[in-house]
Amino acid sequence: MNRRLLIRARGWIAMLALIVVGSVHAAPLLWVIEDSDSKLYLAGSLHLLPESAYPLDPALEQAYADTERLVLEADLKQLESPTNQTMLLAAAQADTDATLRERIGDALYEDVRRQAERLGLPLFSLDSLKPWFVGLMLELSAYQQAGFRPEYGLDQHFSQRAIADEKPILGLETVDEHMSLLVGLGDNGVDSTTTLAATLSQFDAYDDLPNTVYTAWRTGDLDAMAELVETMRTEQPAAYERLLANRNQRWVSELSALLDGASNVLVVVGAAHLPGEHGLLALMRTEGLEPRRVD
Repeated sequence: MNRRLLIRARGWIAMLALIVVGSVHAAPLLWVIEDSDSKLYLAGSLHLLPESAYPLDPALEQAYADTERLVLEADLKQLESPTNQTMLLAAAQADTDATLRERIGDALYEDVRRQAERLGLPLFSLDSLKPWFVGLMLELSAYQQAGFRPEYGLDQHFSQRAIADEKPILGLETVDEHMSLLVGLGDNGVDSTTTLAATLSQFDAYDDLPNTVYTAWRTGDLDAMAELVETMRTEQPAAYERLLANRNQRWVSELSALLDGASNVLVVVGAAHLPGEHGLLALMRTEGLEPRRVD
């Protein structure tokens, strides 16, 4: 794996959960659940953001100031360690000497070539990768080309704040659990190619995918986020179940337990985890919790 590819992959682990420029400030993707002695704030994050996303909506800053603990999907510092990134890249390597064109067919390869050229991504750097990871590399390159960076992601922002303020940081899942989700994405060759095809179709459906997603987040448009999630559910059902639906179901009990405590907490998860029938907001309501939108 060449160094350039490793640099481009840096930050992708954080970006997956989800694994999507507006100037209008509507209500942020922020909810609060209260009981007799504590509050749980639930914020939807984009794991890569442009520098222009700051300053944040005051409601997000107030939520952070009102809490004693920060809860993320997993420990970002450990996820970004060289060991874990090397593990992910190893899992992304094709287990055959066949070229990418031979493995995915001429038509899909031409779509890859066209998008790689548009994004300035050398084709040779993709040839030894599994199809699902080729899709991730193309999408990451699109976000980077549009000026989005992991260091500006909402979870990274609050993680650095919490470290500086010596606030405890908890994870909804362990780093090993998080890594197993990612390294297993390409276990099924058919699903791997389907995931690549779905990623390529997003580029055709949206003239500017990064800023389409960013606009929905920046303006607090949960319906737009729901449409993006539904597209993933339709076109990438295996990834949808693995990365969103199943994790949301596990996390609901964790959120209920956090609310049972006496401390106010801020939970920051990928915005794709919030909407839809399998989203955290709906699942929390089935548990008798009543998330209230913060405006």
